[in-house]
Amino acid sequence: MAKKSFGITVTIGGTAIGGLTDVNITGRDVTAIDVTNHGSTGNAREFLGGLVDNGTLELTGNFEGTHAGITYLEAHLGEVVDAVVTYSDASTHLFKVIVGPPTTSNPLDDKIEFSASFKISGPITGTATTA
Repeated sequence: MAKKSFGITVTIGGTAIGGLTDVNITGRDVTAIDVTNHGSTGNAREFLGGLVDNGTLELTGNFEGTHAGITYLEAHLGEVVDAVVTYSDASTHLFKVIVGPPTTSNPLDDKIEFSASFKISGPITGTATTA
């Protein structure tokens, strides 16, 4: 059954990141290890699954410069901390991230937005079944 996306929350290092308008886990990949040899059948390459790269957590939101989440990100750049994504049905994804810097977008006659990208380090766990 589909889940609505409204109501997702994210904490980084235990600090809520407020004003979110978009939350994405992107760039997940598995290394393909080529094990083809002269005895491989069918004139075809053969592969084993290698290490999993769990990609990045990407956040976009309304910028509030004094918000605790933005202040936390600025103060902890480059640190590896816990991240929790909680979905509208209360399921979660838990993982570690490297804190990336928030950046801002300042278009003419529009709101100021921030974005931040966090490299995921290690496995993704929790009660949600897919990322």
